[in-house]
Amino acid sequence: NFLRDSGSFKLSSGVAETTRDELAVELEFYGFLDRMLPYHTQERVGHLLLQRACVAGTKRELRTAVTQARALAFTFGSTTPFLKDAMQDLRFVITDRVVHGSPLWAAEGGTWFMYRGADDFMSIGSASECVEGCTTASIYNAWDEDAVVAPTELHMDQWVSASESTLELQYASAERLNPEDEGPWVCVPAVRITAVHGLHDSDPTMAAALRQLAALP
Repeated sequence: NFLRDSGSFKLSSGVAETTRDELAVELEFYGFLDRMLPYHTQERVGHLLLQRACVAGTKRELRTAVTQARALAFTFGSTTPFLKDAMQDLRFVITDRVVHGSPLWAAEGGTWFMYRGADDFMSIGSASECVEGCTTASIYNAWDEDAVVAPTELHMDQWVSASESTLELQYASAERLNPEDEGPWVCVPAVRITAVHGLHDSDPTMAAALRQLAALP
């Protein structure tokens, strides 16, 4: 069916995970995996997050896994000219790596990563900054919250950037994160994170996690 009409063919979200994995093996062999199941790797990560949360059984673990599994791929950027081109309109996908208890999202091209820093802030930085868990990377979210959440759940008005990631004129006139000490961080206006792909509520693993979550007091 896909060869006849690739534009309208869509695999049902209700297909069992084992069947989907078997199909993925065949599709990879014939060179169709990226075209038919472009987010198969990310979906497997989402399933693992949900399964682990179901085993843990706590409301916090389940809520976190659900939000993260709904944000397997997303775009990041400011809707107004502010960030340099290298940091604008980034497209991130979830990986199976974990940094400080949170999944690592990698941007297309392999240059930038979104991760949980050592100080619990979600940050965007290079591979070396990610390995070090550096909070003072190129961009980070200053929302002070202990919970490990998906990037789509962060407060969008809490993103700040440094000079190396900000357009020169905008950086000079931007609002400072800490005006009293004139630190290097400026507030990024109009940040938008848009989910591109995530597990649907009808996905069997997601549905099981949602039922377990609903049953908790």
